[in-house]
Amino acid sequence: MLPLMPPQEILSRYCPAISAAQVSTLGQGNINDTFLVRTDRRAIVLQRINGQVFPCPQVLIDNLQELSRHLASRPDTGGQRWEEAVLVPALDGSLSILDNNGSTWRALSHIKDSVTVSRADNPLLAEQTGWALGHFHKRLTGLDVEKIQTPLPGFHQLSAYLCHYDQLLANGLNHNSAAIRFCLETIRKNRTHSLSLERALTRGDLRTRIIHGDPKIANVLFDPKSGLAISLIDLDTVGPGLLQHDLGDCLRSTCNSGGEDSEPDQIRFDLDLCRITLQGFLEEAGQLLTPVDRTLIYDGVKSITFELGLRFFADYLEGGIYFKCRSPEETLHRALVQFSLLHDIMEKEKAIRKLTLADK
Repeated sequence: MLPLMPPQEILSRYCPAISAAQVSTLGQGNINDTFLVRTDRRAIVLQRINGQVFPCPQVLIDNLQELSRHLASRPDTGGQRWEEAVLVPALDGSLSILDNNGSTWRALSHIKDSVTVSRADNPLLAEQTGWALGHFHKRLTGLDVEKIQTPLPGFHQLSAYLCHYDQLLANGLNHNSAAIRFCLETIRKNRTHSLSLERALTRGDLRTRIIHGDPKIANVLFDPKSGLAISLIDLDTVGPGLLQHDLGDCLRSTCNSGGEDSEPDQIRFDLDLCRITLQGFLEEAGQLLTPVDRTLIYDGVKSITFELGLRFFADYLEGGIYFKCRSPEETLHRALVQFSLLHDIMEKEKAIRKLTLADK
């Protein structure tokens, strides 16, 4: 499912002279279609919100407005360049626009002189990814959980994903493929243990906070010269959640030394990158973690990796309708990568737990 170019009707709402606008695809997001639109006056990031994934696009607009108000009220004392993407109104002041097909479009500010990476090729990238997440959470301090709506019903609720998965299996499945058998067995063996964060929340050991929701390394912008982090983007998933999901997802993506697109047999969870990424987060935002929070960081890494593998596999079973893909087999491959990473994470549980509790 490849992105279409923005229709003329949308471009004309943001550009006085669309003939002079330069439009190119931007990023490799799994959900929305994203474009960089340049004119002689400015550059904006134009997105078509995936209505199949986000059934209430207005929630995203409202959340971004509330988030922008909060962040604008907090002076940034991070000591290095940091910018946040904000909504850019159309020429008539609208914050979102419906096209003739009923799709919702919106524009965000473009953070210039920045690059993205898909993997941590050096220690600085790992440290800065952890720092960026910590800095983002520090800047969220004081934002009332009640003021941000849940953008995706059931997001990061593993029990709900498992329920949906069980319904898919009830429809029957050909088990002849070794890849499918691997996924089925991984889910069967780990579904109960991976619910530890939900049980901790039910017990009252954890509290809900505002989190990013998808802080993988690919959503961090870096300065191409210094290598320092300058922004955390893709804010559609910002909403109520558990800090362990954010930190777990950050570690899952940064410490996968093979990268998200590598072959499953090349996947491993790099403990040195884990230590460095944690160091970056804890030095910036360690004070936000309670002792119980620290003990459950490993559970966050494990559960979010299991969750993502489960979601990829379930999407494969449905024919690849949620995540953008060229074919369902591409989504199956993504599931295999996450489940292979999960097995390595579990083998290194003691070492990861030791790192998360160091200097406690």
